[in-house]
Amino acid sequence: MSGPCRIHGAQQTFRDRRVLVSRWSLVHEFCSSLPGKWVRHDFKISTLLAREHLGKEKLPWKADVVIVGAGIAALALAIELQKKGISTILLERQKSPEGIPRGLTFQPNGLAVLERLGALGRAREVGSASQILEVKSWEGEVLLEADYSLLDHPQNYLLTANATELERLLVYVAEQAGAQVLWGASFQELLLNAGRAEGVVYESEGVRDEVRAPVVVGADGPQSHVRTSLGVEVKTKKYPDSFLVGLVGPVPGLEGRARQYQHPGKMLGIMPSGPDATYLFHCVGPRSFDSVKKEGLGSFRAEVVQAAPEMADAFTGVEAWTKMAYFTPSFMQVNKWVGNGIALLGDSAHTFHPHAGQGVNLALEDAVVLAEVIEKCKIAGDFSQTALLEYQTQRKVRADVIGKHANYTVTYALSDNWLIKRLNKRALHKLNKDKKLQKKALEITAGIFEKKPGLVALAKIGGILP
Repeated sequence: MSGPCRIHGAQQTFRDRRVLVSRWSLVHEFCSSLPGKWVRHDFKISTLLAREHLGKEKLPWKADVVIVGAGIAALALAIELQKKGISTILLERQKSPEGIPRGLTFQPNGLAVLERLGALGRAREVGSASQILEVKSWEGEVLLEADYSLLDHPQNYLLTANATELERLLVYVAEQAGAQVLWGASFQELLLNAGRAEGVVYESEGVRDEVRAPVVVGADGPQSHVRTSLGVEVKTKKYPDSFLVGLVGPVPGLEGRARQYQHPGKMLGIMPSGPDATYLFHCVGPRSFDSVKKEGLGSFRAEVVQAAPEMADAFTGVEAWTKMAYFTPSFMQVNKWVGNGIALLGDSAHTFHPHAGQGVNLALEDAVVLAEVIEKCKIAGDFSQTALLEYQTQRKVRADVIGKHANYTVTYALSDNWLIKRLNKRALHKLNKDKKLQKKALEITAGIFEKKPGLVALAKIGGILP
């Protein structure tokens, strides 16, 4: 036990602590009202003031739920919980919500959740909607025009936006709802009592502290430390091809359209992301980031323009690799998402190939369901694995369907096998002609299918059956 409040036996709750931060929340509001660059300093100022003030008091943290990670899905969960009167603290190892600008594509299922959170309007302002997804060969032949207007859904389109802008917006919405984000806080270990989680130990600026909560949510990514602590089985498939992603300048002729080029061992996606940017993802095969950088930006640009001549002027403002990110996709299947007082969310529960465009979208839906299950658990006073299992039961089947769909579609798209290449081209041409079949395929891609697709339907979508 350390700190004055603990010595004197004080048991301050989450709501009591909000009084202590009233001074810096006023600064938060003042900075939020300032234009331009001041907004970017808002979170830094408020976090520093809070850290200084609370550091002096050395008070224990306490909430109904502690979330490890403060990404988009974690913030969505916090907002949903706070709406239900369930107090929430998020731990984020980053120092602030500032980050490298990066593109993120939302499918109809994710867009529906953004609307629920009150964030869709702003997302549309900073992003770009696309109703048509073109798939072309490396030589420019149109293989498929996937038409999202075929879908019976209020958000029957794709939306690509700067993920950093969306994260900042959701941080603001979460804090306005009463959630607390502890920036620069790294998860260390679970607090366990007779096999049941009762909170976490975290470290901030070299000092260890605790957050006491009956529910711990691991939203800390594909290499989740919370998941490791839970001791679950994880099946991982590492894909052989890596990708470079980033935001470049605008591309003419993409209004209302997203575009993807395919070739064995190659893939290039370009999606408008607001009026002044385009989200780019490019398969670089087995090459390392160092190898690509050694070849130079000029070589990378030439590689992209070879397939997409319309990208010629998009690299004008790209002068360094700092605007690009490199990653190697993986397909991770987790056998258990919950434990006693523990739940996994987002990439800690499931990781797919980004070709599906479903990672964040499925995680947003997961957040809504998890919030509902946690509310039931709180009412019943039961946060056991059995009580939390409803969340996994509702969501895992959808994750399995989308994960497998992403796996076979990217295998089709990148394979150099003559039979698979032929099947892929046949499948795309068939989907282009058969709008009913295209709608079924899009329902899976968009995450809005009502039931698990049968083998016959999948075989038809894949071009295996006529």
